[in-house]
Amino acid sequence: MIRSIFCLMAMLLGVTFSFSTQVQAADLTRNFGIGLQGATAAYGLVQEQSEPILGGLSFRYNGLAPVYFQTVGHFVLNDQDSDHILGGGVSYAIFEHQGQWNIARLYFALEGGGRYQKKQALSQEMVKTTTLGVGLAFGGELVFSLGGIPLGLNLKVGQGFGRETVDTQSKGRAGVYVGTGIHAYF
Repeated sequence: MIRSIFCLMAMLLGVTFSFSTQVQAADLTRNFGIGLQGATAAYGLVQEQSEPILGGLSFRYNGLAPVYFQTVGHFVLNDQDSDHILGGGVSYAIFEHQGQWNIARLYFALEGGGRYQKKQALSQEMVKTTTLGVGLAFGGELVFSLGGIPLGLNLKVGQGFGRETVDTQSKGRAGVYVGTGIHAYF
């Protein structure tokens, strides 16, 4: 799975660079970004076979560089079922290079979030799951111009831990996660 993510990112970068080199240099230093961000467990102490990719709509603020802020969330209501995620993070760029065609940065991020999920089990009873967690990640972002719009691709790997409560039972969760995202800056 991780190999397919890297192959997909490499193909996307190749296509993007071929288009972006034909465009005039653009101002890549914008303060706000909107996009999609997701993460999945790559290895965990408590990991189920059907571990989903979690994430959603993401907002970024770059106005206090080299400190960056980000929020991620999604809210799903489907009849009686619901699935809500809200998370946030702050990152600090330890390396940042601004060239004529792109900006590259490496960063550490402290992230945290919560998930509330309610779904109907096979026995027709409602199962409520609450998960709270925090993590520390190392990642990188590449910002380039695509048709005059600054576009950023990021990839990060982190260690997270938290607590999951299913109805009245509680258990610890820990593991390594891999996240990726794409943002358009304005």
